[in-house]
Amino acid sequence: MSDRSIVPGYLRPAPARVLGLPNAGWTVVVLIALLALVELYARSSFASPLDIVPVSDMAVETARLLGDREFLIDSLARTLGIIVISFAVSSVLGIAAAYLLWRFDLCKRAFRPYLNVYYAVPTFALYPIMVVLFGSGITPIALLSTVFAFGIVTVNAQTGFEATTPIIGKLGRVLRMTRWQFFRSILLPYALPNIITGLKLGLSYAVISVLASEFILSTDGLGHYISIAYDSFDIAEMYAGILVVTALALLATLLISAVLNRFDWRRRR
Repeated sequence: MSDRSIVPGYLRPAPARVLGLPNAGWTVVVLIALLALVELYARSSFASPLDIVPVSDMAVETARLLGDREFLIDSLARTLGIIVISFAVSSVLGIAAAYLLWRFDLCKRAFRPYLNVYYAVPTFALYPIMVVLFGSGITPIALLSTVFAFGIVTVNAQTGFEATTPIIGKLGRVLRMTRWQFFRSILLPYALPNIITGLKLGLSYAVISVLASEFILSTDGLGHYISIAYDSFDIAEMYAGILVVTALALLATLLISAVLNRFDWRRRR
C-alpha cells in the first residue's frame, strides 16, 4: 500500500503542477478563456451594444484613459489618495483599539457588543451624518472608508492578541520587559498572522467603500467617473473604468500581501 493511500486527502499538500502547468498558469488560462468568451459573445448577434462591448474595445478605451492626464489626476489619483489615507488610519487605529480591548477588560466589555454588530450595520447609512458634520467632498468619504475598514482590522487584531497563551505573559515578566518591549518583541509578532489577515481585508474594505461612495455621492473620483459613463450610456468608457478599478484592486491586494507576508513568521523558511 502506498503512502498516498494512507494519508487522508485533506492532509496531502496541493500538487505544484496539474497537467504540466503551475497554479498561476491555470489562473492565466482560465482568465484568457473567460475574456475570449466575453469577446465572442459581445461580437455576436445575441449581445446588445448597450449591455456589453468586446474586450478588445474595453482594452483600447482603458489604454486611452491611462494616457489621459485629466483622468489620472482628477479621478485615479484622487481615489488612490483617499484609499491610502483611509487604509493607513484604519490600520493604526484598529491595531491600537484591539490592544486596548485585549489589555483592559473594561474596554472589552464596553465596546465588544458594538464590534459584534459591526457586520450587521449598513455603514453607508452614516454618510448623511458625515455630510452634515463635515460637508461634501473628500472628508466624509475618507471618514466613512476609515470606519468601514477599522472594524475588520480591529476584530482580526483582537483575535490575534487573545490567541496568546499565558506563557507569553510569563515570559515577558521573566525577562523584565517594559510594556512597550513586550508588545514590540513578543505580543505583536505572536499576533501578527491575524493582524496581517485583518490588514488585507481592511484594504479591500477601504477600496470598496471609497469607490461605492464616489459612485453614489461624489462629484469626482474613479467611482464618479464610472457613474457618469453609465448615466450617459458610454458603455465602452464605463467598462474601461471598471477594468481600471479591477486592476487597481488586484495590484493593491498583491502589493500589500507581498509586503505583509515578509513579516509573517509562518511563511519564513
